[in-house]
Order: sequence, then C-alpha cells, then structure tokens
Amino acid sequence: MIDAVPGEDPQDIAVVGGGMAGMLAALLLARDGHRITVFERDDTDLPETADEAFDGWNRGGAPHARQSHALLARLHRILAQRAPDVLDALAEQGATELTVERLLPPEIEDREPRPGDDDLVLLCCRRLTLEWVLRRVVTAEPGVTWRGGVGVAGLLGDGTDVRGLRLDDGTEVAADLVVVGGGRDTPVLDWIADLGGDVQVTEEQSEAGIIYLSRFYRLREGRELPLLTKQGAGGDLGYLGFAGFYGDNGTFSITFGVPTGDRALLALRDADAWEAAIRSLVPLAEWTDEGLADPITEVEAMARLRNRIRRFVVDGHPVATGLVVIGDAAVTTNPWYGKGCSQAGIAAEALSSILHEHGRDRHAIAVAMDAAMVTEVKPHYVASCMQDADRTRLHTAFHDGTEPDPAAAAAREFVMEGLIPATRVDADVFRAFFRSFNMLDRPDVLFADPRVLHAATTALATKGDRPPPPRLGPDRDELLAIMAAATEARPATSRPSPTTTGHSPTNV
Repeated sequence: MIDAVPGEDPQDIAVVGGGMAGMLAALLLARDGHRITVFERDDTDLPETADEAFDGWNRGGAPHARQSHALLARLHRILAQRAPDVLDALAEQGATELTVERLLPPEIEDREPRPGDDDLVLLCCRRLTLEWVLRRVVTAEPGVTWRGGVGVAGLLGDGTDVRGLRLDDGTEVAADLVVVGGGRDTPVLDWIADLGGDVQVTEEQSEAGIIYLSRFYRLREGRELPLLTKQGAGGDLGYLGFAGFYGDNGTFSITFGVPTGDRALLALRDADAWEAAIRSLVPLAEWTDEGLADPITEVEAMARLRNRIRRFVVDGHPVATGLVVIGDAAVTTNPWYGKGCSQAGIAAEALSSILHEHGRDRHAIAVAMDAAMVTEVKPHYVASCMQDADRTRLHTAFHDGTEPDPAAAAAREFVMEGLIPATRVDADVFRAFFRSFNMLDRPDVLFADPRVLHAATTALATKGDRPPPPRLGPDRDELLAIMAAATEARPATSRPSPTTTGHSPTNV
C-alpha cells in the first residue's frame, strides 16, 4: 500500500463522473491524502439496499448497469490491497468469490495450491451492487465531497494547462488536477479541442461485433446457485456465445453474445423465445432447472459496442497538462471479456502511484500516465480487438455460407482444440490462462510461456485421439425453430408488437 501523500502537499482534485472509474480514483486518491470533489451528472439518491438499487436506481450514464458482470482478479487484488472494506461490504451483500480451487476443472488431478493463488480470485456480483457498495464507501470517505446532479460543460485552462472545470450553470471550479472518469460518451475530446492546443488526442477503434443480451433471475427460497458443471457455465456454438454469471443476494444472470449481422437471432429479446433458447443449451441445464429461480428483469440489450483507445500524449507531448482521462473515456473493450472495471482500477492505481512519485509536476504526470496505460492496458485492448476481428470474420463466413478466413480459422482452432483442452488437464496451464484472462498478466506472457505452448500444441496435434466434445446445443436453424415455436405457442393477444417489445429500436 502506498503511504499517504505528505500532509503539507495534498492536492485539490476534481473528478468528473461518479461511475466506476471516477469512484475508484476518488477513493484511492482520498486515501492518499488528497482533497477530492466528484461531479456526477446523474441526480439520483442512493437507494437504501442493493436490491432497491437494482430494481429502480436510474444510472443513465451506465448503459450496462443491468447486464451480466464479474469483477476480474486484477481489480479484486487492487481492492484487497487498497480498499479491503469494499470487498468486505460486497461479501456482506452475498457476492460470490470464485477461487482457483473452485474453478479448477474436475479432470485436473493436481489440486495442490501454488504461490500466487491468493491473487487468482474472481468476484461475481451485479454491476449495480458493486456501484452501490462503492458509492456508500466513497461518499463516506473523509476528504471526498460528492456533488450529484452537477454537469460539467468544459475545462478551464491557461492554454492547454488545465486549472479547473466550467460547470453547466456557468460556475467555474478551480482544481490542481482534473481527472475525467466519465463513460464512453463523455465529450472530453471536445473539451480538449476547446483549449486550442496544437497537439490533439489520437484515437483508434474497431467494432466489437456483438450485441449483448442479458436476463437476471432470483433463486426461489431454499434453492442454491447452480454449481459450475463439468461443461462450465457457457460456451460458443459457433454462431452464438452464451454464459451464466453468478450474482449476489441470491441472483444470477444469463447472457448471449449475438453477432451484429445476425438479425434473426435478435428475436432472443422476446422473453418466451429467450426462455426456450436457454433451455436448449446443455451447460445451462442446472441454471434452468424447473423451480430454481424466477426472472426479475426483461431481456436487456446493449449494442453499439466498440473497442476504442485514446492517447493523450503524442510523440512525447501531452495534449494537456493538469488533466488525466481514465475509464471508458480513455479505453473501452468488448464487455464480453469483462475488462472495463479492471481497466478503471488499473488507471486509478497508476494515478495514485504517479502522484506519489511526481507530486505537482504536471508534465511528468501526463507522460507517466500514458506510459502506464501503454504498458498495463493497451496489450489487453489489442487482444480484445484481435479476438473480435477473428470472431467477426468467422461469423460472417458462417452467415454468408463462404469459406472462413484461414488465419481466423487457424487461431480459433488453436484456442478451441489446443489451448482450452490443455487448461482442462494441466493445473499450471489453467493458472496461466486464468491469470491472462483476469489481467494479472499481459496476454503476450501467456503465449510466450513454453509450457503453455507445448501443452496447447500437443493437445491440438492429438485432437483426433480425444472423444468428440459433447454437443452444447442446437445448430442455428434448430435454435431459431425452437424460438419460433415458443412465441407461436402463446395466445395471439399476448404477443407483443414488433415495435413495442419494451426495447428502444435505437439500442440495436
């Protein structure tokens, strides 16, 4: 844990955005001794309980608030080191910890613990429960002032040296440092452009290639969360991905990743089609057991998903000093991989360390934050882009009835027929894969590990010696027929109009 900033030099820091990135930065920096003011545009009171938050908390700035969620091991480790009280509060809310012991495939006979296993903990809970717990901790933290219902209109600067904020009502707020931790639509690029600097932000982005569909359930009295089965809690049908997610307070969720080009599969937004579809998937058999649970949401959709990274230092020159941008305003990745909250935590932890080292050296802060993001976050962004590009090429070929891209097909075969089977029988390969997926190691560490490469290559070469993998579910035509039968079976008077399904057409 970093020692507190010397008492004679705490900084006044304005944090824009009260979502995950803003709250994590506010909490860590306040505990370093800085004075923090959080400006959050949403004007909503904090609900009394986590369940009330899930049922009615309006988090307009977080479109994925009611989508499936898991807190990767990287963020769990940051919280364990810097804010263990947050983990304690999540445990009180029934969050589910998944340790190596619980996640090791049953085929692995070597169950002995290894050094580093304490870091390999994934925490499952609803996104709104995490935000609710963190909001309670942050707003109670000495040194944090929370200003809800206050929008930010721009930056105050001496040229490109940022000195504060201009609020929507015209009020000007001075600050030693401005941290923008808003969501993916925060207009921070416009704010920077308004400063008139010669150097502007660089940006690259690519389509994630999926639409995210989720539905939440609550266990009935006396029932327990389904065990992670031998098949796992999800899978890839080739034309559709799916997964079950543990929640908190007796809840869980099921999610589909629908290729953006497959409009027919968007019929999964219909609740009857959804329920029929999830009951056709073998790994979800325990999750759909009769009498286990009741749905507590409709099928929620999230679309327009992109991988995007922005650089705020170009050829060694910051676009602005006195400004740090973190969270989805800086880097976004496909939510299917669950990296967003950990990326925000990495940025908050890096900023805490950088301020401890560089104090008020505003140029050094900007350069060091860029270096930290390039080292710690960009490799995971690149991996997300590559995975999405390969999957999209394969889905396009499947849908069009054409030959798949050879490189994409080879990459998928290496992972599905080599790496994944190796993780099911080798305890060390499983740990290496788990560390990479959970952002504890860079992706290149996994594929540079000789033991991993040998095990994966051997598994791929001997795939013909393995029995055929169990069928996870129906093919696409069969699934569409199952969905159609479910919707046709209900009375005509109860069928929703195609334009009144409860989902805004703009979402998809």
